[in-house]
Amino acid sequence: MFRPIALIAAVLIAGTAAAQDIYQPRPIPVHMARGTDTIRLNGALRRGGDCCTYVFKAHAGQTLVWRFSGPAARMVIVYPNGDADGPGIPSRIHLPEDGAYQFRVSPNLMADGAFGRFTLTLTILPLPRPRGYEGHQ
Repeated sequence: MFRPIALIAAVLIAGTAAAQDIYQPRPIPVHMARGTDTIRLNGALRRGGDCCTYVFKAHAGQTLVWRFSGPAARMVIVYPNGDADGPGIPSRIHLPEDGAYQFRVSPNLMADGAFGRFTLTLTILPLPRPRGYEGHQ
């Protein structure tokens, strides 16, 4: 008696997990053009799921500055060690370690106007120069 119920439960759980994977956004690698520290990204928040997970690499001590223009959205940053902050993150974030960071954008379903096109600007400020650095050796 318990085997058919357990089998049905296992199929339902597996089906739900597979359906969730379909709707999870694939990370979008972000590469800045040589000689620049800023990139503008365009996207759209739509009904039915999260929009975008942008992945960028940075070094410990750098600073991320971000700007968002568009519908009501939630932003989350995930650090290389897996810790996350958000939603409700500051527009200037100290990056504490080397590695790949994730910047996630999703619609704020608790607000009106949560869907539509957006522009996200990411700037990764260079590491500060050591005192006494003259630019040459």
